[in-house]
Amino acid sequence: MPRTPLSWSALGLDLVTLRVFKAAVEERSLARAAEREHLALSALSRRIAEMEARLGTALLRRHDRGVEPTAAGAVLLRHLGPLFDLLDRAFADVEAFAAGARGHVRLHANISAVAGFLPGALAGFLTANPGIEVSLEERWTSDILHAVRIGAADLGLGSGTVRDAPAELHLIPWREDRLVAVLPRGHPLARHAAPLRFAALAAEPFVGLSAASALQQLYRREAEALGTALRERIGVASFDGVRRMVEAGLGVAILPDTALRDAGPGVVLRPIEEPWAHRPLTLCVRRDTEALPAAARLLAAHLLGREFPIREG
Repeated sequence: MPRTPLSWSALGLDLVTLRVFKAAVEERSLARAAEREHLALSALSRRIAEMEARLGTALLRRHDRGVEPTAAGAVLLRHLGPLFDLLDRAFADVEAFAAGARGHVRLHANISAVAGFLPGALAGFLTANPGIEVSLEERWTSDILHAVRIGAADLGLGSGTVRDAPAELHLIPWREDRLVAVLPRGHPLARHAAPLRFAALAAEPFVGLSAASALQQLYRREAEALGTALRERIGVASFDGVRRMVEAGLGVAILPDTALRDAGPGVVLRPIEEPWAHRPLTLCVRRDTEALPAAARLLAAHLLGREFPIREG
């Protein structure tokens, strides 16, 4: 009955032994092979002898001028060439991941980033790093912070106005949103170009976003600080939805100006005279930045325009 061939691992062989055998055949000398592989001659000779014993056949023919492969050794050598080429390519790919030239980044971003600064920044990064894949998900800032904290996202881009960010996270200033009033054309507040105070807007029917939105939470806090409450007539899920509702005359709104480059003729934009109308956007990462994948560190550096990780002083 034919014997079932054993795998190379079951035979107790390892890559070092296979490599030194290959070197011995190529150098035609055990001594030169030992020098090339930085091994003692006795250690190299012992490895090859043990491999021959496990395989049950001679692999090298030894003579005064050095060594040469037997028929079995020549067959083994023929297979080792493609094997080590494959391993070289495999480890080159792994090194490329470690350097960040290849990899996958999970990025969560809020609606302000997605509608404003992020598309251009992301396009430039992907052009410069074609081996990196970025998975982008749009989320509310509170959900982004949670996803980064638990490791469901590598990086997050969200509002810097959120209170009580988890201590495990580092929020790095990224961009700044300028918030503007969005008014239906013909609205009394749209007749003058002067900046508007929030009190005037809060007195109007208000078109807002989801209650989970950092922007909506900001407007509610500011209304409470004035001793009033927003007259929230409608809440929608997107900036474009807000604009359309305002255009239809259903209320006024406040949105980032980056989301209103093509606002259309049906609405009028007015600046807001409030300190919070310039709203920070932040890059969110876990504080243990050394554990961040190299590709994610590359993207963070690209977004920030400077070295990453940031060293806190």
